[in-house]
Amino acid sequence: MGVDQIDPLDKMLGDYRLVSDTYTGRCPVNPYPMLEQKRSACPVMQGDILAQYEVPSQADFMRSGRPIVSLFRYKDVHAVLKDPVNWKSYLLAEGFGAAVDNMLFTGMDGEVHDKYRNLISRPFQRSEVRKHIDTLIAPIIRDEYVAALRPLGKTDLMRDFALPFPLRVAYAYLGFPDDPRVVQTLAGLALQVLAGPQFNPEVAKITVPASMAAGIEMHKIILPIVAARRAAGTDGDDVISFMMRTDIDGKRFDDNDITAFVRMLLLAAGETTTRAFGNMMVQLLERPDVMEEIRQDRTLIPRAINETMRRDPTAAALARIAARDMEIGGVTIPAGTAVSLSIAAANRDPETYERPDELWIRRPMRPLLSFGFGPHICMGMHLALAELEVALDALLDLPNLRLAAGAPVPFVRGLNLRGADSIPVEWDV
Repeated sequence: MGVDQIDPLDKMLGDYRLVSDTYTGRCPVNPYPMLEQKRSACPVMQGDILAQYEVPSQADFMRSGRPIVSLFRYKDVHAVLKDPVNWKSYLLAEGFGAAVDNMLFTGMDGEVHDKYRNLISRPFQRSEVRKHIDTLIAPIIRDEYVAALRPLGKTDLMRDFALPFPLRVAYAYLGFPDDPRVVQTLAGLALQVLAGPQFNPEVAKITVPASMAAGIEMHKIILPIVAARRAAGTDGDDVISFMMRTDIDGKRFDDNDITAFVRMLLLAAGETTTRAFGNMMVQLLERPDVMEEIRQDRTLIPRAINETMRRDPTAAALARIAARDMEIGGVTIPAGTAVSLSIAAANRDPETYERPDELWIRRPMRPLLSFGFGPHICMGMHLALAELEVALDALLDLPNLRLAAGAPVPFVRGLNLRGADSIPVEWDV
């Protein structure tokens, strides 16, 4: 089969797994015992826990030799994330930021970050997202995907569902035309951008230029779509139309501005939701009793999402850099030192969570770190949560949904960007 004949879903799955390979490195299949040991023995550790396992790290994407300290306790990670004055985010633009002209909210600080984020965040607020559940999100997930799967009786949830549906929803929400070829092409390019940072400098010599080229190609594809949207009118309720009606300091966004913003948003538009959904389903399928409890009481769905994201987060590591000399846990962290924040370890800190390793969907709620925290909390959080709610609810309608008999048992991997490669399931037809 030639390159042009490869099934687009197989191509996206291959790109997705390459990103997983990048952020798995030499990490053990189950990193949680190791993270528990680190959190107990050296909660403020000299060096970068990700680099120890040959995983690219936001703390020093370009491997410049910057001093790094790793943090594992909930209270320390939470304190850093909620303090943008003393802990800056500009280092996050060093990896794939260049591929998108450094137009990354995550890599902005202070007034610049607040101005841009406040401007564009309105379509992503919870109240706005919820308006689209019955008109856009649920029809796509239920009618286009689950309805097509139902008569089959079996599927690979990652390839046939978790990978495509978040892309389809997010692109529609942004205002892209319903063209699967465009969605699949841009999704593949976004994954190439994400795979740019590499631990091995020889591999990075290949992936970084490829990441830059992918960013340029994304701009070329998006720009005419934005121009066509403007020509068709700007009164829609999608993100692109919203940006066309908005001004900043008295100046309207032109097509290049909007293209740059949209390209940035596409880097996380589907892939992280895909991973979060897969991680959730692996945990629920391992516990049929818990899944049945949720099936019988759908009001538990939001709790199930929160708990599975706590127990096994996709964004398992973040980073910040000290703006001045700081102290954490009795350890002085000099200005210019980066902190590698283990969200995965913090999320299982027994000082914060009772029975932290257990899947407990009725767990007393605490501030969740899996979308980040503070002013840089994931802007697409409410869209992702709405997609996950609808998707889980729809799948629970498949009779006796279960792991496929005789198929390999699915598992989640990675020290960051954690995800499952494959989730074979079956149900009664």
